[in-house]
Amino acid sequence: MIKRATLMKIFLLMVEFTSIPLIVLGSIYLLSGYQLLNPELRIIPEPRRIHSDRFLRLLTITLAYLHALGGVIIIIGRRLKRDISRKIAEIAVVVLTALLLSSFIIEATLSGAGYQYRWGHRV
Repeated sequence: MIKRATLMKIFLLMVEFTSIPLIVLGSIYLLSGYQLLNPELRIIPEPRRIHSDRFLRLLTITLAYLHALGGVIIIIGRRLKRDISRKIAEIAVVVLTALLLSSFIIEATLSGAGYQYRWGHRV
């Protein structure tokens, strides 16, 4: 079993490594969205394509969730002193992770079907 201090260091590293890519992706989404609203502004060559890209969206969601997960576990480790409250919080984190994974699976299956069918007709 891994020691609690080692786990806290791993989660702190996870938070640190996901913060800079999240800032970059957030800036890209902010600039491309602003350029969609003001087309005369030319910052990004194809803002609509970048803003609606599925890979960037999934990457942003994954990085944001890993960042939040690491932060929540660090807060749980520092603030909750009793073992029973720690276990309840860890179970809640596991349930939220399962919900996120199920939403990823649903989006992956439905988005694939959306490209094949349009208004009930096969394209």
